[in-house]
Amino acid sequence: MRKCLYPLLVGFSLATASLTAASEEMTTYPVTLTDFAQWEKFPAECPGYRRATVRAYAPALADYSVAYQSYGSALRNVATLYFYPRMKDSSAQIQEEVSQVLKSHQGAHVVSRREIKLEAKGKAYDATLVTFEFSDPIVENKPSVSSQLLIAFLENGTFKVRSTAPAVQGAEAEAAVLELLKCVTWSS
Repeated sequence: MRKCLYPLLVGFSLATASLTAASEEMTTYPVTLTDFAQWEKFPAECPGYRRATVRAYAPALADYSVAYQSYGSALRNVATLYFYPRMKDSSAQIQEEVSQVLKSHQGAHVVSRREIKLEAKGKAYDATLVTFEFSDPIVENKPSVSSQLLIAFLENGTFKVRSTAPAVQGAEAEAAVLELLKCVTWSS
């Protein structure tokens, strides 16, 4: 009996492992995550913001994002935090990110670009903050939109924030996002 049972158990284990690996390979990305193992790093609420969605763009959270929406004030802002691998050439990566925004939004132009310092867990990080302006194609009268791109390079990857608000609230949104970053654990 043992001689028959052992090969069956081994075969079943291998089949289960193969099916699990196959199901991961067949997942079409991006996918919205409802079972996210890092909730404690990204609270459901931060001052002025509520967590909206978490998306994975690759297996094993090699590339994912966490979106927050403003609430409870006049500020209308969506801020999405992205985590993904970094390129070898940081300046080329920043330029590629800027180009991608300019290509994605008709009439987009760079309003400002500056280097800033971010702090997390007692460590300072150099970051690039680029502010764009463009018209919102969804809204009929097309009010101007202010969109910030913030990029910091971590030891294990890239941290990026895309924040969008009405242009008249651009400075307020920038300050609010910097406060949001104090509430979440983005540096690890």
